[in-house]
Amino acid sequence: MIYTDDGSISAYNDAYNDYYHDKKGALIESIYKHIIPAFNIINKSHIRILDICFGLGYNSFLSLVFAKKSNIKVDVYSVEIDLSLLKELHNFPYPKIISNYLEIDRIFDCINNDKIFVDSNSSLNVFRGDALYFINTLDSGFFDIVYQDAFSPSKNQLLWNEKHFLSLYRILGDRGAVTTYSSAKKVRDIARFCGFGIFDMKFANFKNGTLCTKGIYDIKDLDSVKFSYVKL
Repeated sequence: MIYTDDGSISAYNDAYNDYYHDKKGALIESIYKHIIPAFNIINKSHIRILDICFGLGYNSFLSLVFAKKSNIKVDVYSVEIDLSLLKELHNFPYPKIISNYLEIDRIFDCINNDKIFVDSNSSLNVFRGDALYFINTLDSGFFDIVYQDAFSPSKNQLLWNEKHFLSLYRILGDRGAVTTYSSAKKVRDIARFCGFGIFDMKFANFKNGTLCTKGIYDIKDLDSVKFSYVKL
């Protein structure tokens, strides 16, 4: 386990030789690179989210939390190839914004028994296996948001190439979007080639992220949280 600067805990993955989060803050990175962009631009009472990959669960869990706080329905689909990780996370020390709002034990009981977790206004379905295979089984236009949160392009090239982004474009609805921590020119060029509109995402002193939009082009700054988008 690794303590990040905002007090939340992350980890290092030996198989990919990479960290799960920016050392400045696992919690803050998840909220400002994925959750806020998703819930800001998708103005619907029922949102479907694909979280690639589940990892430590921050993106999926915070989506369920924000669904509760916003009183909307959210269905989260995620995928994780490391089955041992899912078993180990049962007692992971999540921040209070997660542990106080969610029944973590019940969620992991469902996940580790290959079941869907269902709450009054949300659900979480974690597919255990290869992300590329899972995405190819999904219906076109099904999702509103994709969290593109795989390990870095240098560590996991198959989840950052042209074929992958074409698949993401296919499974998104007409006003869907992809959020990602990556600001690499190569990643943005690939996404643009696949039909996405590209926005630079900036929050405080974090490294910039990227918002890839499908049919959404005018996005206003979120001044209240010092968060901004710039069309590229």
